[in-house]
Amino acid sequence: MAYLLAFCLAVCWGTAFLATKNIVEVLPPYWGTFFRVLTGLVFLIILYVCQRKNLRISYKQLWRPWTIGSLLILIPFALLSWGQRFVTPTISGLFNGTVPIWAFLMGAIILKGVDSFSWRRAGGVLVGLIGLLVIVWPTLTWDNDPYALYGCLALLGMALSYALGNVLTKKIMVDDHSTTLEANTLHQYFFAAIVLLGISLILEPFPPINAFSKKVVFSIISAGVFSSAVAFLLMVELIKRWGATRMSSVTYFTPVIAMLGDMIFLHRMPGGNELLGLCFIFISLWLIQKPIQTK
Repeated sequence: MAYLLAFCLAVCWGTAFLATKNIVEVLPPYWGTFFRVLTGLVFLIILYVCQRKNLRISYKQLWRPWTIGSLLILIPFALLSWGQRFVTPTISGLFNGTVPIWAFLMGAIILKGVDSFSWRRAGGVLVGLIGLLVIVWPTLTWDNDPYALYGCLALLGMALSYALGNVLTKKIMVDDHSTTLEANTLHQYFFAAIVLLGISLILEPFPPINAFSKKVVFSIISAGVFSSAVAFLLMVELIKRWGATRMSSVTYFTPVIAMLGDMIFLHRMPGGNELLGLCFIFISLWLIQKPIQTK
């Protein structure tokens, strides 16, 4: 069952980049992010009300969902939307594939004793960083569009935020039983939606009604419900079963799905540097995730 959940999660995450690309081509990035989060919030409200879940949370515990909501929803979604305007879904998926590398580093520091240090794993981190450099190398050399590099930096911030959020979800949410999972999740989305609404109103004009074509609306629903709300529920369940670092290895498949979506729907073949970088990331994940043999 855990592997089926992992596959579904990889599909949900992998299709998010194509949907986001469709959204930000028409809508301002922060408004696009807000509507994505709002859609996920509405879905969760309907789901939890129908299930009659306990959604109460202590005032003193609000910092928990607000922290996780910032790291797993607010910050990475906004960075993805901003950066996705200048790069392809494949590049976004490749950056997302580096989340386990950063999760390993952060987990080793924050969750002491959970992820043991070894030179093999340290080598895996180095290989992953080389793969990341291979992916972004064209933007550092012959690419004349500086915004492509800025987009890559935004996606790097997305990956770092996801990694830290994955680690802290285990530490301050999954292991905490004072508040229900449903209440935590709902307050994460509510907090992210409120902050994004404020940012959007301040920084961007409201998009015209005719901008919401069937393609954009479908992409918002896809990104908001399946790639966000449903994916979040799957992620938390896998963290319970596998732990933060092993769960983050689901992103092993995310770049492949993003690349397939790029090829099928946008008719774009991946570049040689993207395929080579993907190979480096795969090797890195194998080195990091392979269990350490103890005598």
